[in-house]
Amino acid sequence: MSIQETHLEINDYLDLYLFAGSIADSLWQHEILEKLQNVHHSKNQQSLVPHNLLEEYKHLNEEILTLYHQLRHQPSNDYLQEKILELKQQRISLGRHIHFTKNHSS
Repeated sequence: MSIQETHLEINDYLDLYLFAGSIADSLWQHEILEKLQNVHHSKNQQSLVPHNLLEEYKHLNEEILTLYHQLRHQPSNDYLQEKILELKQQRISLGRHIHFTKNHSS
């Protein structure tokens, strides 16, 4: 859902809330408030996901760089080479996930 659609949805709920107040339906007002809180909560959760994924991607890059520095001093270390390959594959997968998330959250 885009930001504009979210604002429209919130405005619609606010209009309904005011209408429910004008007809003195406090139960309906309470239900509308719950829905507004759910909209707000879900938007906050969605905005955290890409940030967490980007932080994880950054962390993977730092790990890979650290291992490359170690590999300079130990070029024949098979464990380091395998670990780098594993982290690169994780980075590719995570990059795809970030790309998918960005394209489907707007």
